[in-house]
Amino acid sequence: MKKIMMALLAMMLALPMLAFAQSDQMQSNPQNDQMQNDKQMQQRANQAAGTDQTGQSPMAKHTMAGMVSSDGKGFTSGDTTYVVNNPKSLMKYENQNVSVKFQFNTNNNTIHVISVNPAQ
Repeated sequence: MKKIMMALLAMMLALPMLAFAQSDQMQSNPQNDQMQNDKQMQQRANQAAGTDQTGQSPMAKHTMAGMVSSDGKGFTSGDTTYVVNNPKSLMKYENQNVSVKFQFNTNNNTIHVISVNPAQ
C-alpha cells in the first residue's frame, strides 16, 4: 500500500513539472514573432499590389515616356524620377528622351526596364 501511495505522490508532483516545461517551450521569442508578422504583412501587401516574392509584378507591365538620367540609373517622367534597378538596359540612352516598358518593384520602389524605344 505504501508503494502505491508513493507512486501516486510521485506522479502528482511530476505532472506540474512536465506542464511547466511544456509551457516554456510553447512561449516563443517576440523578435521571431515580429519578423514572421512582418513577412506575412509584406506578402499580403504584395498580393494586394499584384506582385510575386521578388517584388516584380507578374502581370503589370507599364509603358511611359521620359528622359534617362546622365548615369542611366534614373528615369524621369513628368515630375517623378524613378530609380532603375537594371541601369545597363538604359546605357545607350543617357540624357535622351525614350519610351520604356517596365515593371514596378514594390519591395524597393524601383522600376525594372523591359524594353526601350527612342522617343518619336
